[in-house]
Amino acid sequence: MISPTICFKHRQKSILCKKYPASSVFLLCLSTVAIADKAPPLGNDTIPLTSMTVYDDRTDPELIDPPRMRNRLDRDALQVAEMPDLNSVLKNQSGLTLNQGTGQIPTKISLRGASGGQGLITLDGVPLFGNFAGYYSLSHYALDALEQVTVTRGPGGERHGSRTLGGAIHLQTRHMQQKDSFLRIEGGSYDTVRGAVGTGLTTKAGDFSAVVGRSDIFNGISQAQNGIERDDFGMTHASANWAKEFSRGALDASVYFVRTDEDTDGPGFLPNGRIGWVDDKLARFSDETWVAQLRGQYTLASYWNSSLQFGFTQDRQKGVATLIKPSSITSQLYLLDWKNTHRLPLSTDNQDQALLVWGINTQQQQVVGLPSAQTVVSPNARGELSLGAWQWSADTRSDHGDTYGNHPVFTLGLNRSLPQHMSVWANGGTGYRQPGVNELKNPVYGNPTLQGEHSAGGEIGWRWQPMPESEVKVSGYYQNYRQMIVMQWNPETGISKAGNVPEADVWGAEMQSKHRWTSAWESGLNYSYMLAINPLTQLRIQERPEHQGVFWNEVQLLQPLKLRIELTARSGYWFDSGNTLRAKSAPRINILLKYQLTPKTEVYLRGENITDERTPEILDFSYNGASFYLGLRTGF
Repeated sequence: MISPTICFKHRQKSILCKKYPASSVFLLCLSTVAIADKAPPLGNDTIPLTSMTVYDDRTDPELIDPPRMRNRLDRDALQVAEMPDLNSVLKNQSGLTLNQGTGQIPTKISLRGASGGQGLITLDGVPLFGNFAGYYSLSHYALDALEQVTVTRGPGGERHGSRTLGGAIHLQTRHMQQKDSFLRIEGGSYDTVRGAVGTGLTTKAGDFSAVVGRSDIFNGISQAQNGIERDDFGMTHASANWAKEFSRGALDASVYFVRTDEDTDGPGFLPNGRIGWVDDKLARFSDETWVAQLRGQYTLASYWNSSLQFGFTQDRQKGVATLIKPSSITSQLYLLDWKNTHRLPLSTDNQDQALLVWGINTQQQQVVGLPSAQTVVSPNARGELSLGAWQWSADTRSDHGDTYGNHPVFTLGLNRSLPQHMSVWANGGTGYRQPGVNELKNPVYGNPTLQGEHSAGGEIGWRWQPMPESEVKVSGYYQNYRQMIVMQWNPETGISKAGNVPEADVWGAEMQSKHRWTSAWESGLNYSYMLAINPLTQLRIQERPEHQGVFWNEVQLLQPLKLRIELTARSGYWFDSGNTLRAKSAPRINILLKYQLTPKTEVYLRGENITDERTPEILDFSYNGASFYLGLRTGF
């Protein structure tokens, strides 16, 4: 049977209990009989419980896994495909839609139909600004600098400082010991060179770690779909962490910096006379982001831990194009998050427990130099209860804003463990998000008349773990969005601007699965179905494919040689709200051949989009063709 894993934070010592992410399971072609033959025997009178994890109070004060489709990816999962940034990792996640152009430009992101220009991604608990509504530069967050990535779906993301409606992506920067020091270099197609180095240091003053890196694309393809100009791209990133534990508490701090400078293109006339994105030799764009946070926590009593976090982020964007006058915007966010966690054991073996978390989250946003400041103060509370095979959760938040008024929201969840290593769950609730200042004030893509977006919906799901390394999770959901914020393409200007969709109904289903066939062969299949419709017009919401999925195989060819193959596919979708311009379906294949020279040194050959499928995912923007990269990673 699968026993519960429960970890407590004691007064004198902090114990971190990690749980590997339940990301995928068991392929459709695997028969139930085959699984039953390999699975360990279960007693008739045994009811297995779903694995539970209590995370360190400084990062994630949860008693039980929330009843939802959530993925927590650790260092091994982030490094498995040897990709440089978040794009490939997130493309493998069900319920998450990424529309990408050339590798370095911002990615259009939506989770269960909803996106967001502020808070859709958080870093060490600090909500980040997007480039504009729903678009984030995922290339800015190098995987070498990250310790963990968590993808949540559905409402309830406010526990992480995010207020987005369809879910959120939470990043944690990397904490390293001296033995974790590494060097990574790679080069390949489009005259690409990348490198990163990181190390850690343990002293009496605390644990220190740092990662720095540089990426250059000297001969990238044109952003414009019909362009022939070559565009360059350069990025520098650096991160640093510090942590110190005391007898009854701890402090930790982190700083992340990234700066990019690149050739871009701009609006103009296409060969067919339509206004669209075309080559522009004068266009340039730069982006600089700082993220910093300091968090302290203290154990006031046996079952009372209090924490306080200060956070800050600044995003400065500058751009120029032939038909767009020089523009710049500097967005800032200040965060203060006070949280109190009470844990109460309800049985002598501590398997039955209750948890109460309450506090206040305050955020202030502003655009430097403009009358744009807005403040939101959000009292919040969450309760969780675990009794035998049953787990319940509930949370509530009330936003008190000086611009958009007061908005209470709530979520409720239920999880039930079943025999045969199965469990079922259900959750539902409401959500609210006010526009970020960058969505309102961006000089090119912003809209100062945006309204706040609301949601209501629910989800049911089922999980089965027939073997220790096999799992399948299936869920179905419905979300109703009002005043949903999306980027809307204007055919008269060829430029998109943020706007509200009065109402959107989103129906969906997700499956995550994986199975280890032998000690040398593992594979998985993730699939998402989503139907997003404007009920007032009966038209589809733009840039949201109905079907998408990924199928991957990883095979140990020889003891030091490993091969990984990924097939990603999506159905066609509409580029515009009027459903007049359609994107075609596009299957793509990535491969990775990795050779382990020593326990700490490996060389790899990575091929991306080796079938050279160039079907665009963003209107008028190119998609990278087949590319290959040779790399080396070593520890010291």
